[in-house]
Amino acid sequence: MTIHEEQVTERLCLLAPGQLAWLNEELPPLGPQDVLVRTSATAISIGSELPVYRGDARTSDAFQYPRKMGYESVGAVVARGDAVRRVRPGERVVCFYGQQTYAVVPQDRLIVVPQGISDALAILSILTCDAAKGVRKLAPRPEETALITGAGAIGLLTLFILRAYGVSQIDVVELVPERHSLARLLGARHVWRPQDMPAETSAYPVAFECSSRDQAFALLQQKVQPQGRICVTADGNVEPLTLTPEFHEKELQIVGSSDGWDYQQHAAWYFHILQQHPTGLENLFEVRITRHELISTFERLAAGVIHPVKVLISYIPSGVP
Repeated sequence: MTIHEEQVTERLCLLAPGQLAWLNEELPPLGPQDVLVRTSATAISIGSELPVYRGDARTSDAFQYPRKMGYESVGAVVARGDAVRRVRPGERVVCFYGQQTYAVVPQDRLIVVPQGISDALAILSILTCDAAKGVRKLAPRPEETALITGAGAIGLLTLFILRAYGVSQIDVVELVPERHSLARLLGARHVWRPQDMPAETSAYPVAFECSSRDQAFALLQQKVQPQGRICVTADGNVEPLTLTPEFHEKELQIVGSSDGWDYQQHAAWYFHILQQHPTGLENLFEVRITRHELISTFERLAAGVIHPVKVLISYIPSGVP
């Protein structure tokens, strides 16, 4: 085993609502099954992290502070324990530790990134797996039409997964017009604002709620056909979702979906898809910053100054290859 010199990591922590700080933490010893990872890039999962930052997220657990931020990370292996065989120093891996400079990670919690896959696309192996779980729960057939409410990250990735699974007739409802072009880029058939959706448009066999908005959830219940299937893939941390009379009248099936189904298996499939043809997924990262801009970026997000689908954060110092 290579003895690592880095004993301390800098971690971004939420001390209280709206109060972020970088804290130094000592790393645990490198065990035989562990890998030391130096972070190269991370992401902000805005839909789930911004409510946590503001302190208004709806959750079943009470918040504990300080609270670490993030869960999407990619980095390079610096050192490995004696029993590690899956990765070697220098290889890139996707991890779940979030906003910190170094981390000690068990080897079974790593996703190995093939050569030729960018950090941005590698990071999306996490959220695409979360989206894929919801799609797999409804198991739409290729000939079925699908409706998605919300063209944020999870909605757009659900669109990508549906297309990759062979479903071609997918419509999207999104309140923000600036996001319509992204949905079309990823293969949506029609993209509407809620008020522009044709009244006669209905009878969808499957639908996905990806906005955490009750009004959108009500729209889905109105637009799906009798015995239709709806999956709530959004975190549900914005406002309660209400069952409408259509739920009972149409005998709808509604399921929830949260974390991914199997991150390792999904990543192997996902990376294969990326190597076959361009996907356009890198366009989801509408803001790209360095880690030193993280605190100010959260402030701008909370103030409504910027509204990106996702934010990509570089941890590599300027001038370092």
